[in-house]
Amino acid sequence: MSDLESSKKAFVIGARETVRGFNLIGVPGQEVFTPKETLEKLEEALQKDYTLVIISASVIIGVEETIEQIRLENATPIIVLSDVNVKIDPKELETKFRKFIGY
Repeated sequence: MSDLESSKKAFVIGARETVRGFNLIGVPGQEVFTPKETLEKLEEALQKDYTLVIISASVIIGVEETIEQIRLENATPIIVLSDVNVKIDPKELETKFRKFIGY
């Protein structure tokens, strides 16, 4: 799977560490700082027909109910990840991600 193909499958929104980690394995994303920015980027991602949207848990504080409603109304899976500052091996992250998307 090329980087271009994987980039069409998923998009990540959130904290710098989460976005950068996924960027290392070819997944595009956007760092956000406020709940409003999170919702804006989520709507943009859903309009682009990604097959998976990943969001850092730290950026949904205050809009959890809105995110949950969006999840219920859309066919695109929206996954909220804990983004505790821990070191993650990029190869391990890539392996887990590729397994998750079925590659």
